[in-house]
Amino acid sequence: MQQDPRLDETRVGRALRRAGIDVPAERLATLVEFLRLLVKWNRVYNLTGIRDADELVERHLVESLALAPLLRGTRIADVGTGAGLPGMPLAIVEPERRFVLVESRAKRVRFLRHAVGELGLGNVEVAHARVEHLPCERPFDTVLARAVAPPADLIKMTRHLTAPGSILLLLTAERLEREWRGLAQDYRLRPVDVETAARLRHSSIVMLERSGSPE
Repeated sequence: MQQDPRLDETRVGRALRRAGIDVPAERLATLVEFLRLLVKWNRVYNLTGIRDADELVERHLVESLALAPLLRGTRIADVGTGAGLPGMPLAIVEPERRFVLVESRAKRVRFLRHAVGELGLGNVEVAHARVEHLPCERPFDTVLARAVAPPADLIKMTRHLTAPGSILLLLTAERLEREWRGLAQDYRLRPVDVETAARLRHSSIVMLERSGSPE
């Protein structure tokens, strides 16, 4: 089936640069191939409600990659990853980090495992599980989430994945940004620099750092 001509490397690269995101050519090619796989599988599996190619780039690539400067450490979990967002684009541009994509729905897990194989991503593991049931022998440095659960529920669901010094890095609706304040005594809201925040037109970034055990 013919690919959408808007999903080519030149056009996607230009859109990313407009957002202040510069990606090496070989990784840009992999990002574009990921979007093409997403579009192809979306026709049958309904992985995302976004169909327009330009919006796919803006909402899925730009918003995901905007988180890259904020990642901490080498062990990253993306909980409730869905179609692999934001974890897959980040794993493509951050090959030195290890990503675990956590998803409970079988059809999305099938897509993710296929995409990981097709793209040759040796730094990605797909875990078919609910996040609260995911075994965790070693805490993650960064836990990513995008519209997974209400703030208080998400902190409870992911607490076993974190330790003091871990961060929760969240993409959330602007209207929900204030709801993350003061939810748990051992999580501190950390500032996100203005330049990074400005790359998002439809969402906000919230960063919480775990400071110790809850009192």
